[in-house]
Parts: sequence; C-alpha cells; structure tokens
Amino acid sequence: MSLSPANLAPSALDGTLDALLAAAPQDTARLAQLLAQEFEVLKSRDMAGFEALQEERNQVLQRLSQVAQWAAGQERVPAQWQNLQDPLQQCKQDHLRNIQLLQRQLQAVKGALQALQGESAASVDLYDRLGQVSRRHSFSPFLDA
Repeated sequence: MSLSPANLAPSALDGTLDALLAAAPQDTARLAQLLAQEFEVLKSRDMAGFEALQEERNQVLQRLSQVAQWAAGQERVPAQWQNLQDPLQQCKQDHLRNIQLLQRQLQAVKGALQALQGESAASVDLYDRLGQVSRRHSFSPFLDA
C-alpha cells in the first residue's frame, strides 16, 4: 500500500500519517523482533524461515519509511519520531549484522562448490613450516584422482 499525496485527499493523508506516527513505536519494536528472528534462522541456515520473515519485515520497513519521509519534510520533527532514533539505529546495526552473516554463508557455499569442482586448489595459498608461502607445483595430484 503506497501512501502518497496523489493517492489520498489531504485530510485522509494527515490522518494516515498520524496513524503511522502513532504506530511507529510498535513498528520499531516489531522490526527489532523480526531482525532477531532473522538472525536466528540465518544462524541455523533455515532459508525457508528467512524467506518467510521477509514480507512482514518489508511491510514494517515501508510504514517506517513513510513516517521518516514525512518527518524529514517537517519544519520541526515530532518528538515521538525523535525518540525512536536510537532503537532504529540498533535495528540498522542488527540488519547489517544479518547481512554480514548471510554474506559469510554465501562465501562458504561458494568455497564448498569450488572445492567440489576442483577450482579452489589454484586459489588457496599453502604455507610451509617456516610460515612462508610454499612454492606450488603446476599440478595437483589429489585433483587427478
């Protein structure tokens, strides 16, 4: 549902924005919960669970985004919105944490696929007993098996 001046009459828009602003603390709390659940399903590599959370998370983010856009256009930002800045910053940090975890898992899957395909041997540096990068031979006997 997109709330823009083109879609609503001015009085309806004001009422809707007031309702969104009033619901913003609950939306912020729900977003924090969703991000925590997202982290747990990512840790357990439950991609179906991760996907199941995305629709609600996106709806909450859309509502909060509408309030943020409205508040940014105000001469004086409402105190209720100002009070949500710290929890929203924490949500941002939680989201970045989830992105990092997802990226690490993606890298692990890519590495496993490369290893299964025999591509990783050419890109992995091996070290000798002195901690120096060992000189590699142009062939890998274990890949020929």
